[in-house]
Amino acid sequence: MLRKRKWLRRLLLDEKGISMMEVVLIIVIIGIAIVPLSQLSIINQKMGGQFGITMKAIFYAEEVMEQIIADYMAEAGGRGYQWVISNWPGTTPNPPSGLQGYVYISAQDTLNGVPYVNVQVAIEGTDIADVTLETMLVERL
Repeated sequence: MLRKRKWLRRLLLDEKGISMMEVVLIIVIIGIAIVPLSQLSIINQKMGGQFGITMKAIFYAEEVMEQIIADYMAEAGGRGYQWVISNWPGTTPNPPSGLQGYVYISAQDTLNGVPYVNVQVAIEGTDIADVTLETMLVERL
């Protein structure tokens, strides 16, 4: 029993340094930990880029929808409900690079004798989900 204590004491108080095997083991452990972290960084960069493009698509869709509503509300210049229906369907003007925009206007329908259409703005791009905004325009009687 006394012998074991001396051996343990000598092991704990040995101040000669670390062995080559301990250095190799530390390098291997650090290497194993760094590889997943570097992959996480690459994924984070890719997702950050997609988020930026998606936000650009959302802002552009909102801008187009605001232009359509402004044309609908305008009484000067002959704009209004009928003008929007006949002039807006098709592609959107000046989409940001990498994006394509479309305006879809449904066939006119009536509800309680009031004519209306559904207006949809759709923005598409590579590597992002489609962005769609929709509203209803009612003909003013």
